[in-house]
Amino acid sequence: MKQKILLLAVFLVIALGLTGCSLPFGKKSLAALQVTTTPQATVFIDGEHRGTTPFFNEELKPGEYTLKLVPESGEVLLSPWESRVSLSKSVLTVVNRTFGASEDESAGEMLTLEATSNKKQAEIVLVSRPDGAVVSLDGEPRGFAPMNLSDITEGDHFIIVSLPGYQEREIKAKTIMGYRLVISVQLGIEPVPEMAEDGEATPSAEEATPSAKTTITITPSPTPKTSAEITDELERPFVEIDSPDIGWVRVRKNPCIADGDPECEEIAKANHGERYQLLDTDEAGWYQIQYDISTQGWISGRYAEKYE
Repeated sequence: MKQKILLLAVFLVIALGLTGCSLPFGKKSLAALQVTTTPQATVFIDGEHRGTTPFFNEELKPGEYTLKLVPESGEVLLSPWESRVSLSKSVLTVVNRTFGASEDESAGEMLTLEATSNKKQAEIVLVSRPDGAVVSLDGEPRGFAPMNLSDITEGDHFIIVSLPGYQEREIKAKTIMGYRLVISVQLGIEPVPEMAEDGEATPSAEEATPSAKTTITITPSPTPKTSAEITDELERPFVEIDSPDIGWVRVRKNPCIADGDPECEEIAKANHGERYQLLDTDEAGWYQIQYDISTQGWISGRYAEKYE
């Protein structure tokens, strides 16, 4: 399943003379906070009920707060979220959250700005949970999180954060000269649909509260291989799939730097614990395997143990 959320985070900062900055709303000595969630949630700041999402407040004092979001999930029990949030004067901090049944199935991002000493440069700092997510900026792969990009042009940018076994996040953000855009992204685990005896996904496999901005595609669990296709007595080198949490790993046509690249389309799934002949490796940590008699493909080395 792939979830694509488009988040517009426009930070409007206006220079005043030679020093300082100000939001185009409120007082320049105050901070602003914007919170959006799927589904709707109750907002608590330092334990005080402040309303429901979508939430916006431009009259907060700069400082560190405890932000808690409790989803209004109805019959479906969803996991609440709580985090420390640092608010800076004259800066809008944006929090976006998609709730899941557990913390691992939930996802979201937090974006804010930090002033830098170089007024002629824009920067992006991105951290991900879990670490090592693939980051693409404006359609170009830029490496793995955590990362610090200092060669960024001012203006609108499109960021994709992805990791095998997790739901992809898409973020549209604006950078400004003299500021560092700090993005903290949490990726949610791709849920594996429950399969009925007839092989069809049961209704519980679908997300309880998908939003209009979320595209959901249910992917069936991989079919176990027959003994003719896999053996425990492979000659070295071989790899063993190590993905106990998800239960499988994607097999790609080519090594994949960013999801969406037609050259690295998914061709199969390999189950946890299965072994495959190792054919090749690349510098980015991808392994080429003999998936079956007629099919070769690439898997991420993060989800396999290599035996040479």
